[in-house]
Amino acid sequence: MQDAFSDLEISSIVTTLMAANRVVGKSTFNWKFISDNPGLIEGHCGTIVRAEPAVFDHQLMDFLIVVGGGKVDPNGWMQRVRAMQRAGRPVAILSDAATAYIKIARPSDHPVTTHWRDVGVLKETGFFHTLSTRCSENSGGVITSAGTGYSLELAVSLIADSLGRNELAELGSRLMIQTVRSGSVEQPIGVSCLANMFDPQIERAISIMEEHICDPLATTEIADRIGISIRHFERLFNTHLSITPGRYYRQIRVKKAHALIIETKLQLLSIALATGYSSVSSLSGAFLRNLASPRQGALQ
Repeated sequence: MQDAFSDLEISSIVTTLMAANRVVGKSTFNWKFISDNPGLIEGHCGTIVRAEPAVFDHQLMDFLIVVGGGKVDPNGWMQRVRAMQRAGRPVAILSDAATAYIKIARPSDHPVTTHWRDVGVLKETGFFHTLSTRCSENSGGVITSAGTGYSLELAVSLIADSLGRNELAELGSRLMIQTVRSGSVEQPIGVSCLANMFDPQIERAISIMEEHICDPLATTEIADRIGISIRHFERLFNTHLSITPGRYYRQIRVKKAHALIIETKLQLLSIALATGYSSVSSLSGAFLRNLASPRQGALQ
């Protein structure tokens, strides 16, 4: 467990195990929290757990799940991951922790994944040819995962072999999940992948914007590609998102630039070019204009 861990990931895992125990009628599944910095640890959203000290090769359990959250220091828990591997016991590493694992392990012969946002950052900073955007990848007992909203389904999949078919169905019903997505399913990458949240034409427009960050298109060309006039295009965005298409597009690019600045060591000029700006000064200008924009729209 990391300092400032992901409350969503922790709660998803514990909720699944508690529900599974109720389904089978006994305490089949037990868990404990361990950390390189033991004691009371607070999550991003205020959840507090008491963590025991993590000794890398002591009291190994059947599963190890490393949750993400903020800045991840893998120097301690990576040793425990290796100890679990030597013992032939599976490990699941989620979101930010998966990103840290990939940076250190630099796998070259087996697939790995993390949250799609970090996949883009990793590809900008190095050659990771085995990196995928699937919800999870299992390689030699080490499961890397997008975590976050997929954590509940991942937890179900980890204990599925210990449950009968009827018990698994009841668990899904208790957790109110209609379908447990396979880890091989692609992550919903970008805002445009969130079905039923946008008008179909807006969804297509946002998808085009997200596909053309380093080589931005004119809004008139985007309107042409989805088969509507520029006037109707602008009206759609103003009606549904209270923002112009151009400003929305700029926000997507500025957010990508911000992620690269915070999470990589790329030079500012490289970041500017990767997000469709010809110079550092033009990127800086975009940042300033974005800060001056009204607090409105889906990406504000």
